[in-house]
Amino acid sequence: MTKRPSILILIIFLTHLATLAQCIDKEKISYGGDWGFENFIHLCPTYNFAMDGDTVKNWNVLGDPVDIKQAPPEVLLFKQRVEKKIVEYSGADFFSKIKFSSVEVVYADKLKTFKDSGRQEVTLKYCKAKYFFYYEFKIDTLSTYCIGIALDKKGEIISKFNFPSKNNYSPIDDKFDYCKLIDIARKSQPKIDPIKDIKLEFNKETNRFYWLLTQEIVDSKEGINYFNQVQIDASNLDLTKNITGKAYITID
Repeated sequence: MTKRPSILILIIFLTHLATLAQCIDKEKISYGGDWGFENFIHLCPTYNFAMDGDTVKNWNVLGDPVDIKQAPPEVLLFKQRVEKKIVEYSGADFFSKIKFSSVEVVYADKLKTFKDSGRQEVTLKYCKAKYFFYYEFKIDTLSTYCIGIALDKKGEIISKFNFPSKNNYSPIDDKFDYCKLIDIARKSQPKIDPIKDIKLEFNKETNRFYWLLTQEIVDSKEGINYFNQVQIDASNLDLTKNITGKAYITID
């Protein structure tokens, strides 16, 4: 008798996955947002530290995460400061859906080590930050909105927040599912199929999250290709907006 609830939960979960597979492959539920690291640590000699990183003492210059216990001692202190700032800015409700991913630390004195290992592209030219923290805003196990925060050598935040303030944050409608989003998009834009991907994005002007469904380009041609997109307000699924995207394709 005591095992029935667990079995029931498993059945419901498997049923959900089966339903999802019928309307879209889970691989098409893509990352939204932008880490923004290019503006602060582009091509810099960095080591990446994560909670589940490698515990070896000989760090890999290819970017594989190292155990965060081996990070410089100030990193965990700066992590606490960053997360305190996020809570102060966006509130506890928003922060409850934030997950720490990793942190990159720039090692200017290791430039030669990186180059000697074959990383000839590494340079100090674009190193505006000393630390770069990666966070994920997660609604469920599939959707991720990327949040990147850059710090200088003193641990001061030097990047802008790409998420809403607590006064503007509207909680995501948790009654959504991806099949429902597809149905809404098809009603709004009948020519949205075939669907390339679904992303959770953020509009800085309206301070609201939205689901972005993008049509896949099937018969591509050289030059400008147009495709349909539908934005669905993540807090109010009744609010939709149709837009036309474009991509420039070069055929070799």
